[in-house]
Amino acid sequence: MANQIPSPASAEWHERLRGLAALLPLFDGPGSEPDAAINALNEPAYRLGWVLAEFDWSEWAHGPEYKTLVANPANVASADPLTLARLLTAHFRQDRFCEGHLLGAFESGHLAAIVRRAGELVGGRTKPSRSARRGSGPTPLYARYVGIDYSGAQTPNSGLSGLRVSMAERHGEPVEVRPVRGAKKHWTRRGIAEWLVGRLAEEEPAIVGIDHGFSFPLAYFDRHGLPRDWPAFLDDFCRHWPTDDEDTSVQLVREGAVGNGSARAGDAKWRRITEVRAGGAKSVFHFDVQGSVAKSTHAGLPWLRYIRQRLPGRVHFWPFDGWTPPAGRSVVAEVYPSLWSRSFPRADRTPDQHDAWSVAEWLRRADLDGVLASSLTPPLTAEEREIALMEGWILGLG
Repeated sequence: MANQIPSPASAEWHERLRGLAALLPLFDGPGSEPDAAINALNEPAYRLGWVLAEFDWSEWAHGPEYKTLVANPANVASADPLTLARLLTAHFRQDRFCEGHLLGAFESGHLAAIVRRAGELVGGRTKPSRSARRGSGPTPLYARYVGIDYSGAQTPNSGLSGLRVSMAERHGEPVEVRPVRGAKKHWTRRGIAEWLVGRLAEEEPAIVGIDHGFSFPLAYFDRHGLPRDWPAFLDDFCRHWPTDDEDTSVQLVREGAVGNGSARAGDAKWRRITEVRAGGAKSVFHFDVQGSVAKSTHAGLPWLRYIRQRLPGRVHFWPFDGWTPPAGRSVVAEVYPSLWSRSFPRADRTPDQHDAWSVAEWLRRADLDGVLASSLTPPLTAEEREIALMEGWILGLG
């Protein structure tokens, strides 16, 4: 067979998936034996083309998508066939260089998750949460899940096609939320902040993922002699970068026409430890490059302060208010959609729509599967944990 993943509609695609799915009793049954399961997986993995020949598995295995998928077997629950192939390729190739790698992947439940997902795909099921389907399992922490794809373009009152919001309830996939009738065609940053205040004021707890930086590297605080206090940082930032003011853009502050951004500038070489851990994440000071979050971060920070001021004590800003949010309290957290967006079929969504949808759907599935609780307390050293309480952390990054 060719060493590429065929079209989902093809017989070859189903044959490959069936070949993996047939092994599920060896991986997921009582008394599963690792040697027998791994030996059984070896033959169809190569014969059916799941181990890809023309794929830079080493680079991918050092990136954020792989790290997220192996951090918890439940993260494989939304993988598509190509992602399964990449995972199997990385595992088999690594085992050649590090004997015992496949055994570790078996013992962690990761190989079982791959085989299980193949069975779900060949059966036409795209909602992998077994606990959600049978109505049992961990008790969800939240009732609503919101994903926001952000944009730092233009002004706070500009309608931007790059600003997208998706929201899901516990037992339904996300739907796109559009501005209220009579408002602009597209969301504005002010409009999203006001909408969030309304949603987060409701009794049922929600978790919101926004894809811009929530703070700056420690080097920024040291250069400007600032206390390591996140609310004080937001106040100071807004005095120098008033990007929530009407008709004010990030670019105007950068040019010196408004505010005093030069007195609170950073260095594009500075990266937070969470950005280093994520691999491909850019610095919050790296402007004017593809994939930059600098502009959206500088435009979005004042609106975090806005929400915090209007809902004092009602919203937990993670992790600045603590790693473990109080039960029943809504949460706002930083996310990096690239960790998850390629694991979900894009359907007819634009890239911005898909990023927002993917964040909301990952939050929902992770909560129903019990993964979200552990993601809120990532495995960091004591030093990393202390730094991240000031710099922030990307939710879902181990």
